[in-house]
Amino acid sequence: MRMWSQNLVALVQYFCPTTFVLTCDENCFDKMATEDVFGAAHTNLAFPDKIVVMANHQIYADWVYIWCVAYMAKAHGALKIILKHSLKNLPIYGLRKLALDQENIINNLERTKQSGNPLWLVLFPEGTVISKDTRKRSKDFAEKNNMNDNRFTLLPRSTGLRMCLNTLGETTEWLYDFTIGYPGIKPTENPEDVYTIRGIFFLGHYPRNVHVHIRRYHTRDIPTQDAEVFSKWLHERWVEKDKMMDYFYKHGRFPSGQQLRRVDLPVQLNNSLVDLTQIWICLLPYVPIIKLLSTVYHGLFG
Repeated sequence: MRMWSQNLVALVQYFCPTTFVLTCDENCFDKMATEDVFGAAHTNLAFPDKIVVMANHQIYADWVYIWCVAYMAKAHGALKIILKHSLKNLPIYGLRKLALDQENIINNLERTKQSGNPLWLVLFPEGTVISKDTRKRSKDFAEKNNMNDNRFTLLPRSTGLRMCLNTLGETTEWLYDFTIGYPGIKPTENPEDVYTIRGIFFLGHYPRNVHVHIRRYHTRDIPTQDAEVFSKWLHERWVEKDKMMDYFYKHGRFPSGQQLRRVDLPVQLNNSLVDLTQIWICLLPYVPIIKLLSTVYHGLFG
């Protein structure tokens, strides 16, 4: 898993290079350390060993950039991302995919609890990205429930996140809230229409900066026992998130101030030569197989 993660970071670094602009409350990171690795300074983010991350869902490549944040925190081997059921079979970099069914998720999280291993559990409560159809469904849901619809996010669904928090219980103390914004998108555009996975990785159309505003909440302070109260709590967080997105589209950045920290981090391997060498060493056993398949292919079709 860690090797594949490094490979993913290398793809971003060399084919669609970007810099994170991270803003956060002062207490969001346990620490931010700059260390010297083979003569080069690297800023590493330090999160707790076990966290749950919730994020707004702007584009299908959101998970790629969250994985890069995890790499900078040296947590890329602990990542689990819950995707919508229609995406569960995508062959995306060995991603530990969980279809959105209750038994599957609970069993997986129970095993993680028993193992005591580190965990980054990532969820997108909106369920999918903004499109013409999902915008209409969000609006209809808001009207049906006598709510105001958001403008730059979809209304979140609380069931999956609540289930995960209750299953993990006291073993996971922190819920991190990532609000992601991409420059180069007009307020009237759907982000996925601007930055597609195909465009990012194959057509050279990618965001040069990815803005992430980070907040965190102690799980003991989150009302997970009552479904209705938790749904209201999550909806309030998404109203705040939508206001932050409104600010982002007006100013090209998230709000900043004396109580906020900001750090700019380029997406890059901590040690490109060592990390890439490890990747290619892992691929060496497959070279004879690739050569054999190539020979067979040319023999049949050459």
